[in-house]
Amino acid sequence: MRSKLITAFLLLTLVFSLAACGRNSGDSQETSDSSDTQTEEQKEEEPEETEEPEAEEEQPSQDTTDTDTQTPAQDSAAEAATITVYYSNADATAFESSEVQIASLSPEAVLGALVSQGALTADVAENSFTMSTVEGKASIELDLNSAFATYVSNMGSTGEYYTVGALVNTFLDAYECEQIRITVDGNALSTGHAEYPGYLSRFE
Repeated sequence: MRSKLITAFLLLTLVFSLAACGRNSGDSQETSDSSDTQTEEQKEEEPEETEEPEAEEEQPSQDTTDTDTQTPAQDSAAEAATITVYYSNADATAFESSEVQIASLSPEAVLGALVSQGALTADVAENSFTMSTVEGKASIELDLNSAFATYVSNMGSTGEYYTVGALVNTFLDAYECEQIRITVDGNALSTGHAEYPGYLSRFE
């Protein structure tokens, strides 16, 4: 009788032990499955995080393109120009002309070209320069310093004609205008031989 009780007790102990092992095994399996599920979810989320830096790296190339397209317009603004410069021949009987290249079309550059051909002295300078339309004609208002009046006044009438004419013809051709008014320090040009109160057209 005692041996039967002992046997029954051992059987019950074995049953409880097996049941406990089954629960532990189930918990371990659930933990493993949960870990696998979390790992797969992390892998699915990672590609979305790595795509954002690639979109940000494309922006610098757009800025470079915008800068390049602007560069030709800035360069073309400083292009050199070729003008026709007039001056008297050796015996002061006719005008001669030469093609002269200048860095850019400006009153200072045109005066410099006249100096290079011997039509003016280097101390002649521009005070102001404007272009407008007067009575339907493209016109120039050119104010020079007193050095121009001094230079012209020391010439004879023939020399004065070709000096003033060289200045007039060169500016009219360079700026494609029909008439020009020359003043000295804001006043009408006056020499010992002539006065120039109004607009002048081309000299022949």
